[in-house]
Amino acid sequence: MKKRSLWSALALMLTLLAGCAVSDGTAAGGGAATGDGHSLRFMTVYPANTTDPQVVQSSFILNSGAVETLVGLDPKSLELAPALAQSWTATDPTTWTFTIRDGVTFHNGKPVDAEAVRKSIARVIEVNPGVAKLLPIASMNASGQTLQIHTSAPAPGLPSEFVHFNTVIVDTDADGTLPIGTGPFAFEAFDIRGEARLSRYDGYWGGPAKLAHVTMTANQDANARLLALQSGEADLIYRPSTESLDALRGDSRMRVESVPGTRVYHLLYNFDGPNATLWANEEFRRGIDALIDRDAITKTVLSGEGQSTDSPFPTGRIITPPAGPAREHGTEVALAHFRAAGLDVSGGRVTRGGAPLAMNIVTYVARPELPGIAQVVENAASHVGISLSIVTADNIDEHLDKNRSGWDLATYSVNTITRGDGSYFINGSLSPGGAQNHGHLDVAALNTLNSRFNATSGVGPRAQVAKQIGSMVRDDYLNAYIVSPNETAAYDTSVTGWTTPPNEFEFPMITKDLDRG
Repeated sequence: MKKRSLWSALALMLTLLAGCAVSDGTAAGGGAATGDGHSLRFMTVYPANTTDPQVVQSSFILNSGAVETLVGLDPKSLELAPALAQSWTATDPTTWTFTIRDGVTFHNGKPVDAEAVRKSIARVIEVNPGVAKLLPIASMNASGQTLQIHTSAPAPGLPSEFVHFNTVIVDTDADGTLPIGTGPFAFEAFDIRGEARLSRYDGYWGGPAKLAHVTMTANQDANARLLALQSGEADLIYRPSTESLDALRGDSRMRVESVPGTRVYHLLYNFDGPNATLWANEEFRRGIDALIDRDAITKTVLSGEGQSTDSPFPTGRIITPPAGPAREHGTEVALAHFRAAGLDVSGGRVTRGGAPLAMNIVTYVARPELPGIAQVVENAASHVGISLSIVTADNIDEHLDKNRSGWDLATYSVNTITRGDGSYFINGSLSPGGAQNHGHLDVAALNTLNSRFNATSGVGPRAQVAKQIGSMVRDDYLNAYIVSPNETAAYDTSVTGWTTPPNEFEFPMITKDLDRG
């Protein structure tokens, strides 16, 4: 293995996950190109914690272009689109029929038929409890290229669940530790502490890729990613920090892309933490919200690379709720709400029972704008006498779950428009027991709407319920949504065919059209 460079060493230090290097040649032996040709070095943000794409915690393996899902998304409309399944239809409320694309083979040359897809789906249900919860499958029948799925209850949103990056279709009968997928590239080796090496798969159903080889690494430090690009250690980096974009745009050697994303940066409230009674009070939540100058945060912290919002769903999407009344912000507005919440307000300071309010706000550096947002909120709170102690977590999800009684609010980032209709966000972040419902939000009226959404069929009708959900979350101040950031990438001028996706979880970044001269 080549000697690691400085930025690779930084990636290793930042990554606390244990792992091992694997290289068995299985994928390459199944038709991957091994001759000379164009190559590219790509650096993304999050490392993988395993080489198993059906249980990996981030989408690193999906982004490699080595594995593919049954259903995809159109990157422009964000509507469901054919992938390994060329079509699907519901024959009754609990029966879906998927037609598997002809002419697809795994990297070992094995044809992809309905039985192979059935076995892959059965495996992910067995090994990944989170995905099993999303897929209420009672039984499956495979015949030729036709897969029939029977659900245990009506599941109108089932096709969208097959966009999830853990539902990738792999050859479950293959030997070795590298995933055997269907994408334009096949793994040669994969060290989760270092790099993944891939080669072109000439048998790809969509036609051979332009690149012959790809090397992928990950580093959560945006400055390390920037240095890697500037030094030539990387040809393409994902999500450079917004503060570096102007400098990159002024460098004639570089190109920068910034596109509207599908996620929202927001303040997550802990409704089951040390100050649960405060968060249960809508006037208190309104007071915290009034401390937030959304436009100023977008302009300064994000350098204008995003759109300020008070809604969980970014502007201009099919599920975006109608705009609500303009929100007033400022110290005096906040103090009025705190007074209405029953707190003592005197001399421009808030107290409770004669004592100042002291709370913890958690943030994390993988998204470098979030610590900046935490600092802005901390400063605004100090003007009304509320002390916010900033805590930086290495792994935000793990920290919030394991320190349930030790935090009050957190800066958080989540994809809210996913799988075509926002179903993952609605069920994962706004429903009791959801994987990203770290604040333990549990509101009866909201739960009723969420259940109605899950039982509703049709793109239009589901969008209407999603709009009601978005309106309720916004108008009841259940969290403080602040800005929808752009997704960014930077690369040297030799790179062609790159398209910056609206999020990193549902779109392969290493595609057959990517090239480097």
